[in-house]
Amino acid sequence: MRRLDVKALAMAAGMLLLATGQVRAQGVAGAIAGTVTIAGARTPLSDVRVQVAGTVLQASTNVRGEYRLANVPAGQQTISFSRIGYKAERIRVTVVAGQTTTHDQALTESAASLTQVVVTGTAGNQERRAQAATVASVDAAKLVESGPISSVQELLTARTAGVSVSKSSGSAGTASQIRIRGNSSISLSNTPLIFVDGMRVSEGQPSLGVNGQVADRLNDISPDDIESIEIVKGPAAATLYGADASVGVIQIITKRGKMGAQKFTQSVRSEYGFIGANFTPPDNWGACTAALVAPTSVNPLCRGKAVGALVSDNPLRRTNAFRAGVDRTFGWTGRGGGQNYGYFVSGGYESQYGTLPNNELTRYNGRVNFSFTPDPKWALDASVSFVRSFTQLPDNDNNIYGFLGGGLLGSPLSRQDNGLPSQDGWFGFARQVDAITAIKNSLQTSRNLYSLTANYTPVPWFTSRLTLGGDILRDEFTRFFPKNAVGQYAAALNGGSNSQTRQGFDRFTLDYLGNVRSEWGSERQWETNVSFGAQTIASRTESIGATGVGFVVNSNPTVGSASSTSGSQDYGEQTQFGLLGQVQVGYRNKIFVQLANRIDRFSSFGRPNDAFLLPKIGVTYTLSEERWFKLPWVSDFRVRAAYGETGRTPGAGAALTTFIAAPYAISATTSAAGAVPNNPGNTNLKAERGTEFEAGADWSMFRNRVNFELTGFYKVTKDLLLQVPLPPSLGYRSNPFRNIGEVMNRGVEFTVNAQMLRMRDVQWDMRYSMNTLTNRLNSLSNDQGTVAPFFVGNVGRMIPGYQLGVMSSKRILAINPTTGVVTVDSVFSPINNVLPTFEASLYNTFRLGKYVQVAFSIDTKRDFGVYNLTDYFRETQVVRSARRLVPGAVSAFEWQRRYGNPNPGTPAFVQLGGAATTVAEVREAFIQPGDFTRIRELSTTLTLPASWTNRIGASSAAFTIAFQNLMLFSNYQGADPEVLTNIASQFDRAEFLTVPTPRRVIMRLNLSF
Repeated sequence: MRRLDVKALAMAAGMLLLATGQVRAQGVAGAIAGTVTIAGARTPLSDVRVQVAGTVLQASTNVRGEYRLANVPAGQQTISFSRIGYKAERIRVTVVAGQTTTHDQALTESAASLTQVVVTGTAGNQERRAQAATVASVDAAKLVESGPISSVQELLTARTAGVSVSKSSGSAGTASQIRIRGNSSISLSNTPLIFVDGMRVSEGQPSLGVNGQVADRLNDISPDDIESIEIVKGPAAATLYGADASVGVIQIITKRGKMGAQKFTQSVRSEYGFIGANFTPPDNWGACTAALVAPTSVNPLCRGKAVGALVSDNPLRRTNAFRAGVDRTFGWTGRGGGQNYGYFVSGGYESQYGTLPNNELTRYNGRVNFSFTPDPKWALDASVSFVRSFTQLPDNDNNIYGFLGGGLLGSPLSRQDNGLPSQDGWFGFARQVDAITAIKNSLQTSRNLYSLTANYTPVPWFTSRLTLGGDILRDEFTRFFPKNAVGQYAAALNGGSNSQTRQGFDRFTLDYLGNVRSEWGSERQWETNVSFGAQTIASRTESIGATGVGFVVNSNPTVGSASSTSGSQDYGEQTQFGLLGQVQVGYRNKIFVQLANRIDRFSSFGRPNDAFLLPKIGVTYTLSEERWFKLPWVSDFRVRAAYGETGRTPGAGAALTTFIAAPYAISATTSAAGAVPNNPGNTNLKAERGTEFEAGADWSMFRNRVNFELTGFYKVTKDLLLQVPLPPSLGYRSNPFRNIGEVMNRGVEFTVNAQMLRMRDVQWDMRYSMNTLTNRLNSLSNDQGTVAPFFVGNVGRMIPGYQLGVMSSKRILAINPTTGVVTVDSVFSPINNVLPTFEASLYNTFRLGKYVQVAFSIDTKRDFGVYNLTDYFRETQVVRSARRLVPGAVSAFEWQRRYGNPNPGTPAFVQLGGAATTVAEVREAFIQPGDFTRIRELSTTLTLPASWTNRIGASSAAFTIAFQNLMLFSNYQGADPEVLTNIASQFDRAEFLTVPTPRRVIMRLNLSF
């Protein structure tokens, strides 16, 4: 289906929905109003969702806990009250026509509740007790209110069991890598899908960046706009969100207006922060030569010293290359509404200067959410948001044009004090702070999100929802080297270079979901929900680039004014279509069975192909509802299990035979365009298929004050898509995909939410989560043949029986301290994992009296490695490290382990059998344990007394001081075990000239009016 067809279908569906909505039941109605408080405290509770069952009517409580529901049909109605952190309640209320019925409700604090409504990955009965697969929730609004949260990735880091977030760099504006239950594909993306209010948006990172670092699409969404985040990790994902959802789904739910509100409320957030480099660069060492120690030498470090004397220099510290970064943020939000409408409006500005001179992030954002309920049968939710951002990234990460490349790879032997252009201790000639800062790598992004959701409930037993959405994104990327006369850069760049790329990405979503509910039996003890729906997602990508090299003057650096120009263009479209159906049967609200199936079809194969099925089955049983279940200290207890199948498809046209243009001569002076083979394709290509099973239990104790969640999962992915090399004699430029291989993931996830202490003036809440992960490549073979183990990234290797991309090297078998001979294996062997096999986090909140709150979090990752490529390069390639040059810096044993035989004229390493090899194949010493524990956050919030805030006309005010990345405990020998030099590589956990995670101090003032 083409993009225009999708738009036409969306418009037709919307018109049909609006036309149908003109037929409204005319009945007599009343209203319900009241106040919601915290049980036992009588404290007003805001942001409670109040909903009338069987209708689309809903409202939210304001800061005084007040709510109002208008146009409620007369008679007996069931009203539900829910909010994260409190036990949901369902109450029967009698509504009198033309009158307002008053009902006040008290909610009990609860670490978790089986009656909580889950939006993501659910159809039919959406209460948590009815869901067979686990769906995690993050109370984003609460975290943003009191913690040092400036991005969506910080809302996800160390919050949920089974969700692993790795920061790529300490540079401002860079992306993070997110994995849910590990890696399951070699060639396809392992990044979870991102949905915003039911609309799929662009996930992952743009292809525009600097070496290993790119900007992050996820951070285009302001944390101030987010109400909550729900994460689907298991079999529930694919049924509602399609085959690609096998890697997990992150649903961002934005804030809404308050229907029935009689007052407009607004809040202002002003934030100022300091960013510290949190990094001491190591010194560069060298041994002075005879020429450098001579009286006429221009090297100030060696002049006058003995030949062979060791000297050191640190150009990064000597020139104060690192600076104190600054983070400034201002945000405003407003909420209000009337009898049958509500709105949420926000705007924000962020300016962040990183710890290097050419690193900054500036972002403007705005959002308008509008909700309208003309009658009890109809509800419309419309959203419009925009982001305008500017990101400038430094040239680091495997880059000689960056500060870390220039500073850490420089030599003290190149220092000069004669005032002439030189390296002066840096790696490049005349390439010091000013020359590096002059290189510009900028990304300007313009992004707009549009969505419209219509809910229609013509009768209490039938509900339907239609979602239309669009994600319109435009990028402008510039990479600029100024013209210079002293040779600061490579020869081709010294005349000036300007590369421009314009990239567009559009994604449109059309999603429909209907549900028919019925109760039956002599006591109406049975409940059936039959759900059905359809989904279409159309994506379009286009890119055009131009490069100009050689300028007359830097004041006119346009591509058109360059002496040499070149260009490129790319374009692609993909459409996904799916139909789904689900039957959910419940018995006495304690036993639920789900049977679901989805049919998906993709255009990516470029040919007619069979649609594939994605079945799911699940069951959940709340044992605590049984009379025989008598454990006084257990409040709720349920068990659950779910099984589902998934499928993943390659990129557009992967199965087709393709050609590329090539010139050929038609005369001695003329050429024409011809075509040469590019890829033979594969007519038998099919989707990767996966099966996943999870089972677990949820139980709460001591009147719901302590809640436990335990889940075990087992997932197998077959028919992996791999590009298998072809013999060069066949003449193809690229290799075709084949289905071959199998991957397994299994693990255990455990979460505890507890209200540890409840006293009059002291409250203590705790959340602990942990997960294990076993990721294994089961095979690289099938009935069509076998693929030999192969390398990915720097030291990653695909080896059956081990983790995907396991770090590998030729192992050291023996070290002879007398002869210096270091014997190594003749084959590459696994050394360490890419992904941690154990992760855990602990988050505590303390409320002291009415006005003080203290929160801190700590997390750990275990049993994984980091390839310390920075040390490898400094110690074996350019030889600048103290470990290599300073006697006694390391033991003799460690020296041989890192560099091999110290005796001149002998091979560094000797393999079994006597063949010599080099450190390039023996990197075991540089594949280092990355295990770490980090104090992630510490914050203190002071809420000012009402008598103070009233003087400035505010309803509340709070001041927060927060610290981020306070301390790191690790035996890793590099700068930071958490960063990733090349985030685009799925299996390359290396650190090479990467800015480590910075330490941040944030001061924030929140005012509400």
